[in-house]
Amino acid sequence: MITANQAQADIMAAVHGAIFPDEPWDLASFASLLAQPGVFGCLDERGGLLLLRVVADEAEIITIGAVTKRRGIGRALLQVGLAQARSQGAEKVHLEVAAGNAPARRLYEAFGFQQAGLRRQYYANGEDAVVMSLTL
Repeated sequence: MITANQAQADIMAAVHGAIFPDEPWDLASFASLLAQPGVFGCLDERGGLLLLRVVADEAEIITIGAVTKRRGIGRALLQVGLAQARSQGAEKVHLEVAAGNAPARRLYEAFGFQQAGLRRQYYANGEDAVVMSLTL
């Protein structure tokens, strides 16, 4: 795992584009996010990324994903992210996941995340987002 900062914003954008080709974020988006206080970025050399933000006692997983599925990349990134959130004083973590992304939802549930809400037509393709949260 590599802790990412603005110097890796281009790599994060490229990895994000490979994971989410329908909604890729550009270099400027990652550079801007990584410059914000409380934002933590992480890259997995196998082709994964995580971006989270901690504000006061809450954290938000902004994006997480892996180019190659079912290799433990997402699990490893989530472990690192949750540890980072705890170390920055977060007591609760939130995220949104596509309602139809059953493998990701199972992963989050395995870590103890629970559904906290639903955002209708959240994604550009019209899919709903399930809001999940975890008390650390």
